[in-house]
Amino acid sequence: MEIAPAVVGLIVGVVVGLTSTGGGALLTPALVLVLGVPASAAIGSDVLIASVMKFFGGGFYALRREVHWPTVLRLAVGSIPGAGVGVALLNRLAVDEIDTILQRSLGAVLVVAGAATLARLLVKGRSDRVSMPRWPATVALGFGTGVLVATTSVGSGSLLLCVLTCFFPLGPATMVGTDLVHALFLSTAATVGHLAAGRVNVPLAASVLVGAVPGVILGARFASGMPERALRAVLAVLLIGIGVSLALLGAGPTHPAAALAVVGAGR
Repeated sequence: MEIAPAVVGLIVGVVVGLTSTGGGALLTPALVLVLGVPASAAIGSDVLIASVMKFFGGGFYALRREVHWPTVLRLAVGSIPGAGVGVALLNRLAVDEIDTILQRSLGAVLVVAGAATLARLLVKGRSDRVSMPRWPATVALGFGTGVLVATTSVGSGSLLLCVLTCFFPLGPATMVGTDLVHALFLSTAATVGHLAAGRVNVPLAASVLVGAVPGVILGARFASGMPERALRAVLAVLLIGIGVSLALLGAGPTHPAAALAVVGAGR
């Protein structure tokens, strides 16, 4: 097993543990830019990695009863079909163009995610001044999130958490728990679609998780002693910078780490 994927997973895991956001937004570009993994395989592998990470994180909040299950279910009613639509859209892209298109699309979404993270820092005390959105709006929000996550692996944390902060009357802990549990369902559905399409590199995902799981635990342990708002601001600026770089670049050369066989390659 190569050490580089585990190191990338460790760094991203620590950031996620400290800020509760940035998993897909950081990991996918890291796989592309640092390890040279093709964008399509990076996105497919990231949703598998996210499924495992969200299982541990969401389970923690569920055990503490800090999950608003009606919102989770309404979001999932939209996001799971949305993930199917996203995977279907990717399947229609030409093989020789998919990585360039996805890399540039990922860059654009990262810029939006960074801006949303900055916006979330400016929102305070909204939960006591808003009412719960009607279920059709929540389902529609879930559908859009599902399409985004399936096509770019970004959205279940960086973007959806911002929307939950602005428009849902949930406490901070319940908001994070709701987001994590919903992301578990969404990431699992997206993983199934990407597996069927041959875009998941299982050995690579396993190598990243070797570092990511202890990284999340380590980050969460030290989160209380760190300046969270400053960390989120730095993360937001970093996402915007990475997004601009990805959007302006075409699909780069493949790193040797990407030589790990993609499940179903050649279909």
